[in-house]
Amino acid sequence: MDTRELFYYIYQKSVTAEKHYLPWALSMLEHEQNSLSLSILASLRPPYNLFEVEDYFQRTLKELSLLKPSEQECTDYLIYTRLQTIVQHEERALTEANHLYTMFIELDCPTKLVGWLEISDMIDDYQYGDNYFNITDEIIHTTIMKEAKSQL
Repeated sequence: MDTRELFYYIYQKSVTAEKHYLPWALSMLEHEQNSLSLSILASLRPPYNLFEVEDYFQRTLKELSLLKPSEQECTDYLIYTRLQTIVQHEERALTEANHLYTMFIELDCPTKLVGWLEISDMIDDYQYGDNYFNITDEIIHTTIMKEAKSQL
């Protein structure tokens, strides 16, 4: 996990030890970053004390001289990586489209993500509605791929 992705979840106040801090710490170690606090953070086991986890995270930032990225930088990075995932792994297009729609809601509807609202509505109509427009899996995937490529 990239540091910008971790900070995105911190900014959104949805960060957890298990889903975010620990995978980030392991990723940093895999990328040959090393510090005492990072090693301790990566080795923590449940039950997690979030105060302890965040303390080791802050210590790691200082030990590795990592700067806190801006919220906009984190958001842009996560959107870009989700778009790349759609283009490179078409089988994950629907899942990533749902993540982008969730980001649209969480970020108070930024205009650059409005296309994902329309795609979400299309998916909902197909899965749960009357499917008035005769939407198919192929149409949904084609629309998702087209939107992702247009935003990259």
